[in-house]
Amino acid sequence: MSQDGETLEAPEGGAGGAGGGEQATAERRRLLARLGAPPGLCAGCVHLRLLASPRSVFVRCGLAATDPAFPRYPALPVVRCAGFRPLAEPAP
Repeated sequence: MSQDGETLEAPEGGAGGAGGGEQATAERRRLLARLGAPPGLCAGCVHLRLLASPRSVFVRCGLAATDPAFPRYPALPVVRCAGFRPLAEPAP
């Protein structure tokens, strides 16, 4: 995600975001470090969507788009989640 307000998404089974690979993974880590609260489980979940502006970063749950049982913007840190799916390890 860029500072222009774009969205970084982790593709299903992937470790990064838009574009995949090391660059997206580094961008994901950079944005997670900017959060005002630790994200908990969301940090390692495939459903994580990070929304950023020049001043803020928000954690959004990708499951909320298809399942109303999940909050769009969960309270952080998330310590339990029925929809949690861990990111796949990057291929060596």
